[in-house]
Amino acid sequence: METLLTDSGPLVALLNHRDAHHDWAQEQFSHFSSPLLTCEGAITETSYLLHADGLPPWDVVELVERGIVKVQFDFESNHSRVLSLMKKYADTPMDFVDACLVAMTEQKRDCKLLTLDSDFRIYRRFERQTIPLIAPAR
Repeated sequence: METLLTDSGPLVALLNHRDAHHDWAQEQFSHFSSPLLTCEGAITETSYLLHADGLPPWDVVELVERGIVKVQFDFESNHSRVLSLMKKYADTPMDFVDACLVAMTEQKRDCKLLTLDSDFRIYRRFERQTIPLIAPAR
């Protein structure tokens, strides 16, 4: 069974009606019956970005409470891999959330990542494999 992961961008777009990708995000989330997995960093980032746009920062936590999104990443067990990825892609640069999500794609081999971030087209999981993405057309 394919696992679906999400970055913060689609979460912000889903919750912010003024976001340029709102309709796209709404369409994507309407197709998924099981929770989309993410990391705590993506929840933090989404909350911050919602607040910066004048929206309730807890809206993303309500998505978790409703079972639409599930936080499923253990940084403590993966800190070495996250650090390795951040150093490898320092020139991009890769932020903490992106590194956690790439590490998650390595744990969930049959997965797709929902994202608005074009950097995920550059990043590689297992050093050489492209990351299967669900992203808006360029």
